Amino acid sequence: MLPSSQFDFHRQISPIIYQLNDLQDILKVKELLDSPYVRAVDQLNSQMAELIKAKNPAKSFSDLELAALVSDFFRENDREKYGAWVFFPWKNILVRLLPEEEFVLVRTQRNNYKITSKEQEELRKKKIGIIGLSVGQSIAFAIALERGCGELRLADFDTLELSNLNRIKAGVTDLGVEKVVIAAREISEIDPYLKITVFRDGISEENIGDFLSGGGDLDLLIDECDSLDIKALAREKAKAKRIPVLMETSDRGMLDVERFDLEPNRAIFHGLIGDLKFTDLQGLTSKQKVPMALKITGISTVSTRMKVSLLEVNQTIASWPQLASAVYLGGATVSHASRKLLLGEKIESGRYYVDLDELIKKESEEIPLVSKKSVKATEDFVQHLPAGKYKSTYKLSEEELKYLIQKANTAPSGGNSQPWKWIFDKEGVLHLIHDKDKSESLLDYLGTGSLLAFGAALEIIRLTGANMGLELSIHYQIAQFDEDLIASVLFYSKIDSPYTVLHANLAKGIDLRCTNRKNEERELISPEEIQEFKLLAEDLGVTLEVQDDLGVLEQLAPILGGMDRLRLLHEQGYADFMNEIRWSDKDARDTKDGIDIATLEMGNVERAAIGLVRDPGTVEFFRKNDLGYGLTKISDQTVLTAGAVMMLEADEYTPEAFLKSGAVLQRVWMKANLTGYSVQPISASLFIFHRVNREESTGFNSAEKEQIILFKSQLNTIFNLENQKEEMFMVRINRASDPSMRSFRRDVSESLIIL
Repeated sequence: MLPSSQFDFHRQISPIIYQLNDLQDILKVKELLDSPYVRAVDQLNSQMAELIKAKNPAKSFSDLELAALVSDFFRENDREKYGAWVFFPWKNILVRLLPEEEFVLVRTQRNNYKITSKEQEELRKKKIGIIGLSVGQSIAFAIALERGCGELRLADFDTLELSNLNRIKAGVTDLGVEKVVIAAREISEIDPYLKITVFRDGISEENIGDFLSGGGDLDLLIDECDSLDIKALAREKAKAKRIPVLMETSDRGMLDVERFDLEPNRAIFHGLIGDLKFTDLQGLTSKQKVPMALKITGISTVSTRMKVSLLEVNQTIASWPQLASAVYLGGATVSHASRKLLLGEKIESGRYYVDLDELIKKESEEIPLVSKKSVKATEDFVQHLPAGKYKSTYKLSEEELKYLIQKANTAPSGGNSQPWKWIFDKEGVLHLIHDKDKSESLLDYLGTGSLLAFGAALEIIRLTGANMGLELSIHYQIAQFDEDLIASVLFYSKIDSPYTVLHANLAKGIDLRCTNRKNEERELISPEEIQEFKLLAEDLGVTLEVQDDLGVLEQLAPILGGMDRLRLLHEQGYADFMNEIRWSDKDARDTKDGIDIATLEMGNVERAAIGLVRDPGTVEFFRKNDLGYGLTKISDQTVLTAGAVMMLEADEYTPEAFLKSGAVLQRVWMKANLTGYSVQPISASLFIFHRVNREESTGFNSAEKEQIILFKSQLNTIFNLENQKEEMFMVRINRASDPSMRSFRRDVSESLIIL
């Protein structure tokens, strides 16, 4: 029978120490030594030789002298009763060792004087608890190797899986064994005299008190667990007992220090999650915890490759990555910091980085900087006016003019770029000029995105003018794409009552119109209402195609998501995105343009994901490695909660067709808002389709072009089935509560020139 069959392998975590001055122990050792299945290791003489050298460091012994001294020692001390035999049941190995004090002396002698004997004795009095034995295993090993404490308490509920073997010191023979057991056994094989207490069920509300204080309060808590709840619980309880907490993240060598022993009123996690407590976190889903976890780790301080990985979780990888090199660096860092802290050296609360990528720098690749927009002088715009061609018979007052422009400037524009410059000449004619510095982007291909905005602004002038009693006419001036002069507005007369014009009732929706990106419960739009929307386009020769079947929308969502990803991977597309997003309310108010992050109506998880993309290195990594597919999911709910998706289509791809489509877009938007519907543009893909279809050089590589062409063909199984029309713009219509924030507009004075 195998001797280990006398032991419960599952329960036997610690070795059995047999003292040779105890008769019962001596008999058990004899039984083990007699077993053919037990391997005995007796290197006591070698250990004694080391002990002699350790006690006589100034002397130099020859091998013969040392052997003689060992023999002399055992003539005076019965070798058979000296020291201990230690049995490791999980290995069926019996090892002969020095007594505890002598063993510790020899094993730690090479610590001197990085750790003095006095410091070693002080550390021997300390108790350290480690929660989480993936990263925590390397920390426990490093502390045990240095004998940085007298007791280790280890807690983890998880068992070893094959995917753990990229970072945990274990072998395939340990698969299925508890991580805490693997760690405890490994440490006991290094130092069987070191006290180890294990908590095999991990940490919970029920046992946290015992973990922290059973057998005496811990002197230091090291948190390496994955659960945000338990992280909070452990800190709350440690804070109450004034136990300091260390944490290492295995990313950029970040060491986190919370000195609750010195600062008992210090907020847990440095206050990064506010007043949230363990009880607040308990009921949250994993998805709901993601933003809080990112606040704790710090989006801005996470490494580029970790940002990439977080966005790839549940896309191309199952969980976030941990490398052995980072884990073992963490073991060294925490072991070093714990020793300093326990010996009373001043280590302040905060975060410290041992970032090897920063310390061992490679030649960095240049990431193009986004250039600032230039500011044109008045004469740069005036030169585009049609000299002496038009004259108004009614001259607007400055008050009337500014009122009209203020309304026109509420029109939608790509990225809220507001690319218009209005010039009111001496003949009383109002001219619309394209301020290209404000709109140049990947999506504003040939200025088509801006033309839609101009068409909407001119429609507002038509309706507002009529409401003011103004008789006016709008003359499109642009004949070829990329021309600067867009249109001229002539004024003829003014009456005291509103003029009756087509769709005059929509004027009430000018100030109401806004983008609302909230995703709420899906509600279909009635066929009668859809028909009313379609009638708004008829007089301008624009077609409004509508899809509201959920199955069709489920086909549309991955097309738009895939195109969103490709836009962000495009060098100019990414620069545009970074240019147009306003990451704070202050930025939005200061610039009065761009897309306020608050208007995106993102959940915390989506907002956190977008925050990760702020690092250009993350996007560059996606681009080089064909990753970033998590970005395709961000807009899924935008499409799937739509009551309908509407596509504006025209017969021609001309500047005039885009201007007319812009007018129809403004009408549809105002009517939707007036009848309680919300509108969100979802057209980015269309402008990229147009560019790739018409240009050789697009900034996309061949594989990306193929993907774009495929997405376009898939789109044409949903809209414009025969591909006989031009897709001009697409919007999502849904029911939703009021938006959290409306986009700002620049002051009229910034867009109006009066000659």
